[in-house]
Amino acid sequence: MTDASGCQEPLSVVVVDDHEIVALGVSQAVEVSERISGVHHVPTVSALPELDGPVVIVLDLRLADGSTPTENLQALGELGVPVVVYTSADDPVLVREAIAAGALSIVRKSAPPCDLVEAVLEASEGRTTPGLDWAAALDADEDFVSSHLSPTEAQVLARYASGEASDVVARQLGISRNTVNTYVSRIRDKYRSVGRAAESRIDLFRRAAEDGLVSYYDPGA
Repeated sequence: MTDASGCQEPLSVVVVDDHEIVALGVSQAVEVSERISGVHHVPTVSALPELDGPVVIVLDLRLADGSTPTENLQALGELGVPVVVYTSADDPVLVREAIAAGALSIVRKSAPPCDLVEAVLEASEGRTTPGLDWAAALDADEDFVSSHLSPTEAQVLARYASGEASDVVARQLGISRNTVNTYVSRIRDKYRSVGRAAESRIDLFRRAAEDGLVSYYDPGA
């Protein structure tokens, strides 16, 4: 972003992480960039101060307040600020959720500092820097559907998770309502078996969205 004179405005980084030491590490990492003017730390998205000027949020996926990546990314999206996820990437489900909810980049905390600096600068211009973790998360989504769900189960999930009643799904697929309910029960069991919550219809919608079967921004969500 440039000011009226054509010069780039100083860029601030806000680290949203439970641990202040992460922000200290980010501060050292970004010292190589003349564009970044400072790094600030808050423990949660709800604790963000009023933002002024160009800002990029560096967000951890697990916060002490129990908020989800989707909730945090949606809240930050409403503020109009770009987000780089900075994570240990030990939970691909959370990584998938962050991608679906609008994160511009995923950077491992074990990655070289230059990777984070590049991601922050690119995000400030609205550009993404998808890396190996991004690709791996998307591959895992496809693998789950192809390796765990039958074609009919995938069709049932897409319709049921989007809000269709069992009898409507049954008519659409030419099967009985009881068969639809049996499929839904099997689908829940398969997600549970890999540690992905599937108790409620909202849970199933999130799983279907993460796995590319429905849009994450479906109006019925």
